[in-house]
Amino acid sequence: MASMTNTQSVALQLEKVRRKLPLLYERDDVLFAAIKARGDVERVSSRNMRIPLKMRPGGKYGQADMDGGDLGRGSGTTYDVATVTPIFFRFGIEITKLVEYATNSSEKAVANAAKKEVIEGMAQFRAALDKHCQTSGNGVLANITAVAGGGANITAAKATNPHGVQLLYFNQKISVYDSTLATNRGTATISAIDYDADTLTLITGGVEGTITLATIVVGDLILPDGVTGANPTSLFGLKFHQNSAATGTWLGLNRANFPEIRTPTFNAGGASLTVGMVRLALNKIKKALGINGVGKLMAYCNLEQDHAYEQLGVAITNIQTPTGKVSDLDLLFQGTRTMGGIPSMLSINADPTRIDFLDMTHWGRAVMQDIDYFEIGNDTIFPVYGASGGLATAYLFYFCTGFQIWTDSPRNGSFISNLQKPSGY
Repeated sequence: MASMTNTQSVALQLEKVRRKLPLLYERDDVLFAAIKARGDVERVSSRNMRIPLKMRPGGKYGQADMDGGDLGRGSGTTYDVATVTPIFFRFGIEITKLVEYATNSSEKAVANAAKKEVIEGMAQFRAALDKHCQTSGNGVLANITAVAGGGANITAAKATNPHGVQLLYFNQKISVYDSTLATNRGTATISAIDYDADTLTLITGGVEGTITLATIVVGDLILPDGVTGANPTSLFGLKFHQNSAATGTWLGLNRANFPEIRTPTFNAGGASLTVGMVRLALNKIKKALGINGVGKLMAYCNLEQDHAYEQLGVAITNIQTPTGKVSDLDLLFQGTRTMGGIPSMLSINADPTRIDFLDMTHWGRAVMQDIDYFEIGNDTIFPVYGASGGLATAYLFYFCTGFQIWTDSPRNGSFISNLQKPSGY
């Protein structure tokens, strides 16, 4: 008679499931967390929040003739006001009852999926807001540089937009606009994303989107779901406030009329980072505000420019070991990261071709609603309805927040733009 084989005993064997749940995707919220933690919070209504600014000096300076001379007339300080109004963001989570029933005890699952989604959803919402914090106020998250598969497969190359597809994530619903932001072509959902290749796969149909994929063309822009109309206004992110443009407006003020609201900058022209560029960027703040006008700065950048700055130090490192002792070889710098003596704040959502020097004491949020559950009455969980009009075996809950980002001094910072990325990135 043949021996008993493993297949005959499989029904008796216990299945082992590891109880740790590793995170296999990024969830940075560095800039959003810094603004939330360090910036001022102003509680506002739906009306504009007014930010008074001391714009220009007053007084008429000159020599005087005290022997009956004319002292002339005087003048006063010029004040103006910036205005900001909150906008709302939401993050929806939908779960079927089977998921809840199948994971609601430790005997059934390694984690309670419904409870876990509260934690995971909040973290992902913050990460999405952080991605949005990198933008220039119009909501553009990516530029489409190639289209294939009838519009289903999209490339957003870093050569055109330094972020590539970094400001997007899997299963995110998006809006596609034409290159002028005049026409909203419709919505789609990201069904696949490759950050290394800068590619997306889009799907539509049902709740996934309304766009005809074949209408997407090179030059179109990707914005978050929920934006409407031509030239939409969105979150006033880093590139809105840290901006040297002499055109357009900033919080209701014309940039052409007020050089005082333009951020000092240096365009590297595609060159690699040098120590001199860092010193120049810092000195430009002093040139704008005076030697004593510079506050407590931090250097905000991606890993690419942190790498480039470290390489400048590696090139001149002199390694010494104690006489008669053997020590481990470590050719990279350790400990607190600084740039020109300024603490570094690193984020993979930052523009990899740019370094921003920020004084967070001048940044804040105009908040109408802090991040919380969306609530009607005392209800925070809402049913889903089936095709028949009856209840479906699923439910929804939402996180929402209403705020806008502001700074009261765009010149209390500076930035280096158009930097070359180190080889390999």
